[in-house]
Parts: sequence; structure tokens; C-alpha cells
Amino acid sequence: MDKTLLESTVHKVLDELRNRPIPLGVSNRHIHLCAADYARLFPEQAIREKKALLQPGQYAAEQTITLAGPKRQLKKVRLLGPLRNVSQVEISRTDARTLGIAAPLRMSGDLQGTPGIRLISPFAELELASGVIVAQRHIHMSPA
Repeated sequence: MDKTLLESTVHKVLDELRNRPIPLGVSNRHIHLCAADYARLFPEQAIREKKALLQPGQYAAEQTITLAGPKRQLKKVRLLGPLRNVSQVEISRTDARTLGIAAPLRMSGDLQGTPGIRLISPFAELELASGVIVAQRHIHMSPA
């Protein structure tokens, strides 16, 4: 390949990449539930997908939960799907202060030694023994 054609091709590809938007999503407070906790909070209810997330296979559900801490409650906390092996709640530092809990800064899934919280749905209440974290900043990226 001659040098001029190569340079032209490289510039064309770089121009195309510069003009391509990079999808970005910011996640605020949300909850992931295991199958047993979901069944208790939403008996005989199927999870209803509200919106697909940018992360393939993940979605925001129609269902929401109220988080009840020692100080206050946070209502309409979105359930994210699909169901997980272990329930966890991801909140902000401000949310933790509002609720009155000392949630540690952790990566998703790192739940050892974390505080619990009371979960309230329209159908039931559940005391989550542990699993509340302030999610450490991170990026989900697809290979494409």
C-alpha cells in the first residue's frame, strides 16, 4: 500500500472515530435482589422491564423498593435486573447520611462486613442483614 493511501485511510478512520458518540450512563441509587428476596418482596410477580441499560443484558425494572434506615427512608429505589445470587443496595454518601447508616465505599459485589437495611415493597418488608454499599466509581465497557 502506498504511503499516501495509507495516510488517507488512517485519517478517514480517525475522523470517523472522533465523530462517533460514546454512550455513557450514570447510575444513582438502586437495588439488586436475589431470587429468594425478590419472591418475598414481590410474591408471584414477574419482574417487569422498564428500560434496557447500556450494559448488555441489564435493565431497570418497573418495581421499586423503599429503603428504611434508622433516620429516614428513601422511596422509589429502582430494582435492576436480572436477579443476582446475593442482594445488594448501592447508594451515595448523601443517601447513607440521610438513612443513618455507615455504608462503606466498595466495588459492586464486595459485601463482606457491610451494614444491612430494611426493604419495603407494596407487598412485604424484609430485613436485609448486610449488603449496603456506596458504589466505588467504575466503568462498564463492552468489547466493541
